[in-house]
Amino acid sequence: MRYIIFLYVLLAACTVWAEPVFEKAKYTDGRDSQYYTFYYDKAVSADGGRRYRIITGVPKKAAPEKGYRAVYAVDGNAVIHHITEAQLKKLSADDPPVIVAIGYDEDVLFHMPSRTFDFTPSADGKPVQDELDPARTGGGAEQFIDFIERTVFPLSETRAHIDRDRKTLFGHSYGGLFVLSALSGRPQLFSRYVSADPSLWWQKGDFYKKMVGLTDMHGELIMLKGASAEGYKPSQGDSERVALRKRLYSYAPEDAALKVTRALSAAGMTTQYIEYGYLSHGPLFPVSLDAALSGKE
Repeated sequence: MRYIIFLYVLLAACTVWAEPVFEKAKYTDGRDSQYYTFYYDKAVSADGGRRYRIITGVPKKAAPEKGYRAVYAVDGNAVIHHITEAQLKKLSADDPPVIVAIGYDEDVLFHMPSRTFDFTPSADGKPVQDELDPARTGGGAEQFIDFIERTVFPLSETRAHIDRDRKTLFGHSYGGLFVLSALSGRPQLFSRYVSADPSLWWQKGDFYKKMVGLTDMHGELIMLKGASAEGYKPSQGDSERVALRKRLYSYAPEDAALKVTRALSAAGMTTQYIEYGYLSHGPLFPVSLDAALSGKE
């Protein structure tokens, strides 16, 4: 058992709790790389409600005898959008992973209705309303992890020789919540879980309480936090949207991510907590993705 905290406390003027970017995603139709070959596949959810674009990046470097390690990342359009050729070159020089980016068949970085349903836990098996946006329905995390296990795993293994003992799951925000939901419900599916700024206020803090109460856990968790997202600056005012976020985030303590990390360490997991004092919620995405891809402890 191991518990490590890294604190990056540089300060910068970042927008706190930034909204997702809805710009057109790059590389939704294809990309060229000197170091990776990218394959594009499509699938549909079991209930027919969501259409997926699954982008698998396979290193051109030969696989180890047991296969490549693999990083399965949700919000796949944003993942492929942010990965640079310089990153791929750096990864290729060491122990490059297969990159399995699970996105939606839409040319935007974040398709909010789909990710809200897929990434959030249900209430006793029933769909739930997203308090952040009542027009969105959540509660499909259990079905989504089924989809990854039954559809994405077999698909990715047709594209590359993958070491089944070295699989990482990565997600940010609602995606980070999904990572923890998968960890609590199917801890055997991945050897490594990377959760960035998870929405631990979900279900009025009941999900947070569930996480800190887990026992007898195994595997590795890396928790990443953008520290400048801990509170609002007075200059932002107290708009209706700001007030709503304040109320929702109050369902879990300000150091909820750290407390979850400590609890899972005590439960038997190898854990790291990395806090970036100079990053807010949105800018944490590419930084945390790089940490997930690197595979470094």
